[in-house]
Amino acid sequence: MLAGLMVAFSSFASADDREIVRIGSDVLVEEGLKVGDAVAVGGNITVRGTVTGDVVAVGGSVILGSKAVVNGDVVSVGGAIEKMEGARIRGDIVEVGVPGVSSVVRALSKGKGRGWYWVFRIVSFVGLLALALLLVAIIPKPFASISDKVTASTLKVILWGLLGLGLTVPLTILLIISLVGIPLIPLEIVLLACAFLIGYIAVAQLVGTRMAAALKKPDLNILWMTSMGLITLWVVGFVPVLGWIVKGAVALLGFGGVVATLLSTAKT
Repeated sequence: MLAGLMVAFSSFASADDREIVRIGSDVLVEEGLKVGDAVAVGGNITVRGTVTGDVVAVGGSVILGSKAVVNGDVVSVGGAIEKMEGARIRGDIVEVGVPGVSSVVRALSKGKGRGWYWVFRIVSFVGLLALALLLVAIIPKPFASISDKVTASTLKVILWGLLGLGLTVPLTILLIISLVGIPLIPLEIVLLACAFLIGYIAVAQLVGTRMAAALKKPDLNILWMTSMGLITLWVVGFVPVLGWIVKGAVALLGFGGVVATLLSTAKT
């Protein structure tokens, strides 16, 4: 599955030069070699040759040798960027330090923590990614509407999310007390889960859109942007404490976006 995902990622990139995409391993662009984009998820990138596109490492660092040439941007999420004297970068340097991401992802890529737990985590994520891409491909407009609502009215969206969560408890109690409403409780749970799922995907799509904008590639396919956002949130989720806080905030923001979008639609 991961191999298929890597192929899918590389198909979105420019075909002018050979692309290098690695998941769980390092990338090396040797001296005299010319490639398009160089991307690593859970690995470091060492550039000694020429990269005509961007250099992006998620959960890893970027090392630029003295003869390295990068025509695009150099981005590291959860790692560091080391630039030796003589290296040339025509784009921007973006270093997003997220404590713990690099060590956690590197531990996974080296085989530490093997077992059913990690199998479950990986399979669950691949399933979520597949479902998200399917939904975005079939019904892209709702996700775009939720993302726009989150961007335009972030504070209101957060308040709607908190209010919506606060109302679920008394609503459940009311259904239990009424006895007649007890059969509706499973429906309430399903609707609540769907709202959180759709909202989470919409916010992940927004994260991917912001990353594409930072890489100066705003015209990337929406499926590619959604994938980037989900992968980033998945990697950040491995960071102790901070990861859960970030993912919890994303879930709340997404849920609030769903509520706010539904209310706006109802008014019109």
